[in-house]
Amino acid sequence: MSPLWGARLLLSLLALAGGVYAIGQATCVEFKSSRSTFSIVSNKRAIPILVSPDEWPGVQRAATDFAADIQRVTGVKPSITNVTTSSSSAVKQGSAIIIGTLGKSSLIDEIVNRTKLDVSSVNGKWESFIAKQVSNPLPGVESAYVIIGADKRGTIFALYDHSEQFGNYTVYPPSWLVTERTLHASGVSPWYWWADVPVTKHAELFVASSGCSHGSPTVKYRGIFLNDEQPALQNWAAEKFTNGTGAPLTGSPFNHFFYTKLFELILRLKGNYLWPAIWSSAFNIDDTENQPLADWWGIVMGTSHQEPMMRGTPIEWNLFGQGDWNYTTNSQNIYNYWVDGVKRARPFESIYTLGMRGAGDC
Repeated sequence: MSPLWGARLLLSLLALAGGVYAIGQATCVEFKSSRSTFSIVSNKRAIPILVSPDEWPGVQRAATDFAADIQRVTGVKPSITNVTTSSSSAVKQGSAIIIGTLGKSSLIDEIVNRTKLDVSSVNGKWESFIAKQVSNPLPGVESAYVIIGADKRGTIFALYDHSEQFGNYTVYPPSWLVTERTLHASGVSPWYWWADVPVTKHAELFVASSGCSHGSPTVKYRGIFLNDEQPALQNWAAEKFTNGTGAPLTGSPFNHFFYTKLFELILRLKGNYLWPAIWSSAFNIDDTENQPLADWWGIVMGTSHQEPMMRGTPIEWNLFGQGDWNYTTNSQNIYNYWVDGVKRARPFESIYTLGMRGAGDC
């Protein structure tokens, strides 16, 4: 293969890759009205978004992202209202987007019971979701596009998946590779903030009345490891997210302002897992809001291969440990250090690294 031919092949494949979503299922977003579509934004008017007040906070936060994404694409921002089954009649427009999680949102549970909506394809299935038009789901709501997650991240992924589908364009790959076709590109890319990916604009947005769904992912935990983050990422984070000084004990710039941007990226990519920065950093010590916010957003936290039991080693050991990092000669102090790490992480969704390596991964 000549270098030129190989370059052409690579560019063509990259062009096609632009139409691949983070989850990778068929689109459910449309840009023209038809008998088989449900209007999200039409004639410069957006239908409201309804969320139950007892919904997961992370889902409520993602709903605000969803509304902002609709505005990024159309210039029109839908309202978000916390409603209960008894207050839904206050919705004056007759149609709405209703967002919620099975078994958590009393609003969604009432809709399922009231309409006999079949959710068996997703109920109890890890990070899965279903979305479709439902008639008369609640008092005062004649029709709604109902987005239902089997769990917290299932609902969040459903919202971000719709956001990513708010756009399309035509790709013209070489005739020897594939025939001309229209591919759906990012309306709001997962990388819109990190890589300044432009947002595809549309005056109107519709969804297929039949909706779309996604089952459990094949790989249960999918995420990012911030490995060897010095000096590039660390210097950039210090400039972007601090006033020139890092955390009091570690000097690290990786505070919750940095991590919440990363949490959003992971979730928009349909990931769920993070190993945080470790060079001169300790996730829980750099900013005490880091781990509670990770759980609040819906991120599962872990630690790298050299950091057992949710402790940022060697930084935390150097700060709080007693004696040598040697289990043969200092087992009780190391054991107590690990127990403290587990107690600290116990309220949050975590995966624990087991085993012990030399300090500094030696």
